[in-house]
Amino acid sequence: MLEHMLVTLNTTVPFVLLALLGLFLKRKGMINDNFIVMGNKVVFYFAIPTTIFRSIHTADLQEVFDVGFIAFNAVWLVIFFVATWIFALKLMKDKSSVSSFVNSAYRSSLSVVAPPLFALMFAPTHHPGIDANIYAKSILSVSILLILSYATAAVLFAVHDPDSRKGSSLTMGIIKSIAKNPVVIGVVIGLVFNFFGWTLTSDVAANIYDAEGNIIAVEITRSPTFASNTMNALAGLVMPLAMICVGGNLAFKGFDVKFKYVIISSVVKLFIMPIASVIAAMLFGFTGSDLTIIMILNALPMAVGAYVMQAELGGDTYVGASVLMITMTFSAFTLTMFLFLFRILGFWA
Repeated sequence: MLEHMLVTLNTTVPFVLLALLGLFLKRKGMINDNFIVMGNKVVFYFAIPTTIFRSIHTADLQEVFDVGFIAFNAVWLVIFFVATWIFALKLMKDKSSVSSFVNSAYRSSLSVVAPPLFALMFAPTHHPGIDANIYAKSILSVSILLILSYATAAVLFAVHDPDSRKGSSLTMGIIKSIAKNPVVIGVVIGLVFNFFGWTLTSDVAANIYDAEGNIIAVEITRSPTFASNTMNALAGLVMPLAMICVGGNLAFKGFDVKFKYVIISSVVKLFIMPIASVIAAMLFGFTGSDLTIIMILNALPMAVGAYVMQAELGGDTYVGASVLMITMTFSAFTLTMFLFLFRILGFWA
């Protein structure tokens, strides 16, 4: 259990430290509100779409496709998203914070925290005797849910965007808002590249010689090109730039109604979502590693991309930044607690 906590801490603590750096820089006047706004734009319009494209365009989406397992995770995400949205609309007095509350409560850090944790738990390199399909299934679930979480969030912000409600048709406004969302565009382009087998690497041939200097084989390897290297550098901006902007937006406003939203959204993300997902999964007969994967997917901290999305699309950045910091800070302990309970109860060996 300690190993799992250390992996999660090693993944999440840099986020917290970079946010604290952003808070320090803002207090010292080294960054200002304009820097934060422009930084969020760079991340949202360029870095995040690049990250999404890079992870999708070469992914083997057919390697392990358990229809029932994938369908459960996808349907559960949509159901929880809709339920949280209805809850927020009915009970939140400040409707301007609804989109950020919902976005913070259901969006998991699928692209950053999930992969190293799944690698530790299920990768054959760490567990030589384990079924390799378990790890492949977890990564495939991450890829599909990543696409779905951005799609549902695009609908959420389109509905709550005043511009999308202008004109003759609310539906057309929402469709246009989603269609021009750079993250959605990144997903679509990535899927197109994946479907046609296009890559941003080049094949390099290398001769293999025997002891006498004769060529006995030709080895073909994939080498990165200027395009892939540029995209890798751009994708690398997501975590540091976004978290510095998060820190710049952090401000404790006292125990007002918005802070109550922050606490409730954090509790939903760290406790209610994973517990409810496990109960639902058990009702559908999932056990063992499948049940463990489902729990982790729902117990992860809030996604950095979720904050960036709400910052750029007119959400409440105070709610988003605060929930991100709280869930990133405490997720190592809550995740470890759930894994410990799973082992005690025999759900996971």
